[in-house]
Amino acid sequence: MVIGSGTRLVRRVVVTALGIAVLGVGVVLLVLPGPGFLVIALGFFVLATEYDWARRRFDAARHKAADLADQAAANKLSSAFTIVFALGMMAAGVIWGTVSALPFSSWWTGGTLIGSGLIVLITILVSLRQARRAKSEGRMTDAEKIELRHAIEHRHPASAAEETREPAD
Repeated sequence: MVIGSGTRLVRRVVVTALGIAVLGVGVVLLVLPGPGFLVIALGFFVLATEYDWARRRFDAARHKAADLADQAAANKLSSAFTIVFALGMMAAGVIWGTVSALPFSSWWTGGTLIGSGLIVLITILVSLRQARRAKSEGRMTDAEKIELRHAIEHRHPASAAEETREPAD
């Protein structure tokens, strides 16, 4: 019985340390090139395996990351910039991995840039696909839903409820 509780404690310590480390990387990526909100969501996901408070934070971070991706996908210029940025990150990763004269040159640095670029690229491509599918089916895109929700939150609650009411068939 003592061995089981010791194992549980070790697991909790490891999960906590790993989750905090991933959160720290996510916070750094908010100001540096990289998918900050996605990495923060990943950190909360790790912590959510042990803590209920982290599960709630994970849901909020996941929604924020999805909202940002959907908003980027709604604008063609923003989508193009995001795709070029992701490809540039991956190219920089290859350069940092192969050119030893660069500061902090290593495959660790290069791999991190390549991985971040892949995450950004996959996220924007999935968001673009979802937006295209919603439009072809005649539904509102996620970005349009976000804009509507934002507009409703900044209006008087009585008029907002009236505007969002479904029309009778």
